[in-house]
Amino acid sequence: MSTGLQPVITKAGLAAILTATKTGLSAEIGFIALGSQAYTPSADQKTLRNEVARFPISSGEKLSSTLLHLTAVASGTTGYWVREIGIFLTDGTLLAVWSHLTEALAYKAANIDLLLAYDLSLAALPADSVTIISTAAGLNLTLAEPLAAMATALIAEQLRGREQEERLASQERLQRIAGEQIGGLLDRMATAEKSASETRDALLSATVANATGLMALQYTVLQHIYGS
Repeated sequence: MSTGLQPVITKAGLAAILTATKTGLSAEIGFIALGSQAYTPSADQKTLRNEVARFPISSGEKLSSTLLHLTAVASGTTGYWVREIGIFLTDGTLLAVWSHLTEALAYKAANIDLLLAYDLSLAALPADSVTIISTAAGLNLTLAEPLAAMATALIAEQLRGREQEERLASQERLQRIAGEQIGGLLDRMATAEKSASETRDALLSATVANATGLMALQYTVLQHIYGS
């Protein structure tokens, strides 16, 4: 999301533009400077009141003949409130300055990159009198690391989800196999119990038959003895 800026055009910046226009050239915007002091900007300024850092334009686009879209990446180990912004030409001239007595644009945290995205209105200047010199690679390289980290985290999360699915599927297979094994064991136990029961019945019948035969034999012997 871009922040709209309507800065004060400096006298030095206007003079640089007029000089470039006379030679058939356009003034070239190359840097954004951030400062921490709040005040009412003046056209007589040539610098920021308290510049903290200056960064090259990462990318730029002409939205119209007097409206530019600028992006840059603010890096560094210092933390500060952004209360003044300077737009500098490639030759170091302060073209435009923005500040406010009570409002800050953003907070630059220490050791955390801040993406700057501004729509810069230059309606007070001749149409198409300013061009943008950008280093798109700088923005790409700066964003590459967090994008790579996000991609890595996403892939890791997907892998964890896949591994969890595989573990659940493996557990389901193991449970199914265990159920089948338990079912087979129960069937075998039932068969064994049936076989054992049939064996006991057969043994009991054989025992009864043997006992009956023995008793008949003993009775026959007794009859033979006493009958004689």
